[in-house]
Amino acid sequence: MIPEALSNTLKNWEKTHPNSRLPKVMYIVPTGQNPSGSTMSQDRRKKVYSIAQEYNLLILEDDPYWHLRLLPHQEKNLQSFYSLDVDGRVLRFDSFSKVLSSGIRLGWITGPKHLIETLQLLQQATCLHASGLSQMVIYRTLEYWGEDGLTSHIQKVQEFYTKQRDTCITACNNHLKGLVEWRIPTAGMFLWLKLLGIEDTEQLIKEKAVTEKVLFLSGKAFDPHS
Repeated sequence: MIPEALSNTLKNWEKTHPNSRLPKVMYIVPTGQNPSGSTMSQDRRKKVYSIAQEYNLLILEDDPYWHLRLLPHQEKNLQSFYSLDVDGRVLRFDSFSKVLSSGIRLGWITGPKHLIETLQLLQQATCLHASGLSQMVIYRTLEYWGEDGLTSHIQKVQEFYTKQRDTCITACNNHLKGLVEWRIPTAGMFLWLKLLGIEDTEQLIKEKAVTEKVLFLSGKAFDPHS
């Protein structure tokens, strides 16, 4: 997300969207974003938060890859939007699925008390509550590990995904240099590839990648306007 573009969009909202009210909520995945693998810099986070203050926006900070920040490219002193919040305008979402088990389907929310209580009521009216078995597995695991044990486990997960990332980048350098552009992700588990000279990869994937049993997902699949 580019702060200047966001500010410009909101400033001209009435002109460009005459039949729509100004947005009240901003949803953002600031760390290791899927599918780009990008991580928002500290400077951009501060600017985006300032814009949210100016236009009175509630920020939904979906950050399941925060604990998958990779080595040695982590930006020092990187803060979450929740850490920057001084107005009670951030709801932060974390997940155990990325650091314990993908099938656990359990996370937690941090934010202003009155918003959390409202979300609890909405949950009771929809899914009642998260899986009791998942909750007990997590509870017993954290009880056994303690804070130090959890921190140690997260470090091992980070080291594992750092090796996976480095192996992938090495393969790209060996086999795709000059054909593809990429940026080394500093968090998460995604690598965005830009194929040089090819505007739309969908046909290439359907005709050649499938035949060669190579798994790719076209960028078009993530375009909200496609």
